[in-house]
Amino acid sequence: MPVNRIWIVFWLFIALTVSNLDSALAQSVDSSATSERQLLDANDFQPWQWLQSDCNRCELYILRNHPDLQTEKVAAFTLALKTHKFEIMELYKIHGAEYNLLAHMAIGILGRESLFFTSTRYKIKETFPWAISMLKVLRHYLNPGSRSPDNNSRGPTQIKIVPTKIAETYKVTAETLYQPENAAVATMGFLIEALRELKQRARNNQLEFVVPQTYADYLPYIYFGKTRALFDGTATPDQNIYIQDMRKYMSWVELYERKIEVLPRAG
Repeated sequence: MPVNRIWIVFWLFIALTVSNLDSALAQSVDSSATSERQLLDANDFQPWQWLQSDCNRCELYILRNHPDLQTEKVAAFTLALKTHKFEIMELYKIHGAEYNLLAHMAIGILGRESLFFTSTRYKIKETFPWAISMLKVLRHYLNPGSRSPDNNSRGPTQIKIVPTKIAETYKVTAETLYQPENAAVATMGFLIEALRELKQRARNNQLEFVVPQTYADYLPYIYFGKTRALFDGTATPDQNIYIQDMRKYMSWVELYERKIEVLPRAG
């Protein structure tokens, strides 16, 4: 058999093997998700949908329904969103339904910014943060008219500044954002503050297109530093690659909630 044909057969074998493994993994995830849904239903969890649920004190469950999400780091990230829900709600005085929306967006942002901790770009930025800073300084030196170098974005959701309340409550720093739990709570704090800013700007500038139905469309503009687009008419969520990717990754999870019984106070 000619050498070229041997190589073709070899790579076809590799491709088919990988395809079969991917298919088997996808089937395994589907089977696991089906079992999880049955268990959730048996334990009184209900599917959650933004603007279709107004529960303020509901336990959150995040079902990871895609093979790329079946990693320890993603599991730790989503678990932190669940376990710290009521703490962060109390910290920021936010409604439970809005918390769920932002938690859902946080997962989409995790996928968009770092491919769920796996992108080469993310790994390089976390391994060599000093090099990124030096490149920014050099770029500013070569182009003095450019804006001064800003802080490096850190962590799998690329946060520039850890929100003060999160930093003080959870002792999170930019250097520890690589840890899934820290990244999760910091992302939630950032999104909560960004949502408040979005609402305030909408009121102050009569941005009639910013309504609860479109929070997930326009909040990312504040998150990725393009707030001006909200005012100059260039914010087009249906054409924005970042937002489309975020929504794709959001579709890889399902959110469920369960009401928590509030016990009467003694006396």
